[in-house]
Amino acid sequence: MTYPLEAQDLERFAAVLNAQLHTEAGAWSLEQRSERGSLEQLVTIYPRVETPDGAMTVVTVQSRTGYHQLFGCQIALVIEPDEVLFIAKHGGAASSLLVGAQRTCTLYANVPLSILQTRFEDLDPAVLLAAMQLSLAEHLLVAESDGR
Repeated sequence: MTYPLEAQDLERFAAVLNAQLHTEAGAWSLEQRSERGSLEQLVTIYPRVETPDGAMTVVTVQSRTGYHQLFGCQIALVIEPDEVLFIAKHGGAASSLLVGAQRTCTLYANVPLSILQTRFEDLDPAVLLAAMQLSLAEHLLVAESDGR
């Protein structure tokens, strides 16, 4: 398996998220602080975690409102102007974690990739937001599942 992130990627993510980048043994941390300096959200990226299913990249987000984890991150994209999208694909489904400079975090899990090939107008409103978020990386997700 290839690991989607390198040090220069993290520097860009830190700039986009207005975060302080820290390197620890085996992990990168992006600290998003308030103007007064208090930690409001912490994004930690473990580029290679050994699991019973093999090594994978794990992304965690801790905030006042929750704790989120994305296992098997394969894609990481900057979404201009101020968000980073992390995606894990497993078979015919994908999960995504969208982190924003305003200390926002949105997680969608096990979203069928078939919704990306459906017109938004034809989707049930319950799945529309997940479809919109994953459509930001549709060119990577669909091309990979089509073998292109």
